[in-house]
Amino acid sequence: MIPPVSDAPPPRTVPAVDRAARLLSVLESQARPMTISELARALGINKGTMRDLLETLRAHAWLERDDLTKAYRLGPRLARLGMAALGQLDLPSVARPFMQELADHVSGAVLLVVPHGDRATIVDKVDRGGVGVEVSANVGSRIRTAAGALGKVLLAHASAGEVERALADIVRPTPNTITDPSQYVLELERARRQGFATDDEEYLRGVRAAAAPVFDARGHLVAAVLVVALTGSLPPDDLPRTGEATARAASAISAALGAPD
Repeated sequence: MIPPVSDAPPPRTVPAVDRAARLLSVLESQARPMTISELARALGINKGTMRDLLETLRAHAWLERDDLTKAYRLGPRLARLGMAALGQLDLPSVARPFMQELADHVSGAVLLVVPHGDRATIVDKVDRGGVGVEVSANVGSRIRTAAGALGKVLLAHASAGEVERALADIVRPTPNTITDPSQYVLELERARRQGFATDDEEYLRGVRAAAAPVFDARGHLVAAVLVVALTGSLPPDDLPRTGEATARAASAISAALGAPD
């Protein structure tokens, strides 16, 4: 989502806090312990100032120092802080601005779904109206996950055993539903490769859809963004574009949840 242009001046920053934040970002991005000299070069400040900064952060357990190499690494208190931050994240609240942005550019309703076994629960919905998506897509509804775009996205990131069980239990609600195991596996590979999946009346007659995965800070799939529309409002030629837009929205939500790049 592109933030609105603002004429307001940039916020004032406290130099010491800014240096500390940039220091922690360097240690995060390098993903390894670093010495005072390395960090001083990375931030462009002298070693004395860097030493004071490092020792201050170490006193608060934000950093640890290896007594043998004298290198510094992120400390245990940062891990606790990160877990606390994750615990305060509300998935629908985080996702909604990106879902609203997506709804402005696609035909159909935009759903946020959370998987639970062979079902998924709709936890939020944005529908601009006017497209008449006459499907059971109310918040709180549970839907099967094997068939259609949603199932492809979820199973693309599932274990081999989960895929095998899903294929054994898959039903065929429409003539377009893919039930052949070899063809379905190819669909899963395509979903992983392109970051989204689509379906053309594979889940419901008269409905086309696109879906993309949402990941949390641990890299685990925790939800999916699903766009559903009647065939009259979403031509088949528009499915790839809708899938790409859905993938961009899902990636933005993942980033907001702290998912790794």
